[in-house]
This record gives sequence, structure tokens and C-alpha cells, in this order.
Amino acid sequence: MLKFCPRCGTEIRPDDKKICPECGLDLRKEEFKNDKSPLIAGLCSFLLPGLGQVYNGNLTRGIGFLIGTIIGYFLLIVPGLIVWIYGIYDAYRTSGMMNAGRIPFSETSIVHMILFILFSIGISIILAVVIAVFIYGMSGGAPV
Repeated sequence: MLKFCPRCGTEIRPDDKKICPECGLDLRKEEFKNDKSPLIAGLCSFLLPGLGQVYNGNLTRGIGFLIGTIIGYFLLIVPGLIVWIYGIYDAYRTSGMMNAGRIPFSETSIVHMILFILFSIGISIILAVVIAVFIYGMSGGAPV
């Protein structure tokens, strides 16, 4: 049974008689379209940690998974891998739950996805520069 309207995200109570009280969608019909693809959400998180969460409409959760994965990689490789794999699972599961109506539906924002990718590229460049400066400093300067 749906707990949230797939169109507007309003909570559906048992006494609502299968009609959304907010937007009037007839929940007995299977006409409404499930926009979230669990496969795409999981693939996005596989390609870039946190991108699947942004696809599911949660930018802050996506940034959290990205930063958690980066910190995990710096601590040791294994914690980063654990956060990354859990992020893939979380993106897949969340989109499936949205489609089933068990959690509120969130729209995918292409703008948020583009900003997230640019943010990820920026962090990668900054980390590359910091690592290069650290290695250069550890080696005692440029080789002669």
C-alpha cells in the first residue's frame, strides 16, 4: 500500500480512500509513472560516489556520500570502499522505495547533478594539488 502520493509526495492515510487529498490522484489506477530507475541510480553512484543520491533528489546526502568516500580513502582504502558500496546500495534502494510509494517522491534536478559533478571535479583538482605539493615537499624539492 502506498504511504505517499507518487505525484505530489503527500502522506496517504488509510482513511483517504485511495485518493490523494492534496492533488486528487486516483491511487487505484496504475496510470502514474515511476520516474526513478533503481538501475540508473545505482550506476550513477557507481560512477561517482553520491551521484545516485543526487539523481534521487537529495543533494546533501549525495555530498555526504562523496565526502565520506574521500575521507574513507584517505584513512585507509577499505573504509572508502565500504562507504562507496553502501552508497550504491542506498541509491538503488531509495529509488525503489520512491517508486513503491513508501517514501516521498523527489524530483531529479539536472542542475543539481551538474553542480555536483563540477563540485566533484573541483575537489579532485584541489586534492591532486595538495598531494603533489606534499610529495614535492617530502622529496626535498625538484630533482637536479
